[in-house]
Amino acid sequence: GTKVGPILFLAMINDLDVKPHATDIWKFVDDISTSENITKGSNSKFQFCIDTINSWASCNLMKLNPKKCKELRVCFLRESPDLSPLLIDGHALQVVRSHKVLGLVIQNDLKWNAHIELVVSKASKRLYIIRILRRGGVPAEDLLSIYFALIRSVLEYCCVVWHHALPLYLADDLERVQTRALRIILPGYSYREALAQLGCSRLDERRERHCLNTMKRIEIEGPLSKYVPLSRASSNDYELRNSNTLTTIKCRTERYRRSFFPVQ
Repeated sequence: GTKVGPILFLAMINDLDVKPHATDIWKFVDDISTSENITKGSNSKFQFCIDTINSWASCNLMKLNPKKCKELRVCFLRESPDLSPLLIDGHALQVVRSHKVLGLVIQNDLKWNAHIELVVSKASKRLYIIRILRRGGVPAEDLLSIYFALIRSVLEYCCVVWHHALPLYLADDLERVQTRALRIILPGYSYREALAQLGCSRLDERRERHCLNTMKRIEIEGPLSKYVPLSRASSNDYELRNSNTLTTIKCRTERYRRSFFPVQ
């Protein structure tokens, strides 16, 4: 319960290492996720990873809860491999089709329907707040600030991760929440008129700007900079007019083409 509590916990879990049994591991406060990439024809070694984490937890006087540990399998082969269940102290982990990780709902088909459905439902329930405040005579400017803080922030959470992968109908679901909110704040105005009157932007336009700004920050520094493709000047011996333009990432699937780095 102290201020240094989270720092002490991070220091305690810092020595947890699951390699070479897992492809990668992500640690965030008390949440740990790990993954394994199984190539076609090979066998899974992930049970060794689970056993390593379980042994580490026991050595640090902690205990894993099998009911809270989930297994998410992502496979796009025509025939899914027959994998043995993962066990913690003899208890098989539940295999799920989607799982919430740090506020994002990840599906086994890497689509975002479940996440957008959750976000739209959560944001729609909060529209009641500005509806009640408007009846109480709160000015439109204050209602807009409340909408930005309590509703739009929910609609845009981690949008750089999923924006470019959204089909049009899911983007429209998000936009409709803002349409309803502005109709409450400025009744009698069309959506376009309300945007102009309040000085707001469409959600899809804001997400696009967020993605561009994030890409610019990644290019400058940070652990993700290694994923940024080289500029045309760096990958070519000739002097080009568009030397600052990044080289195009070759994508074998539409799923990859619509992800963050290829789109940028």
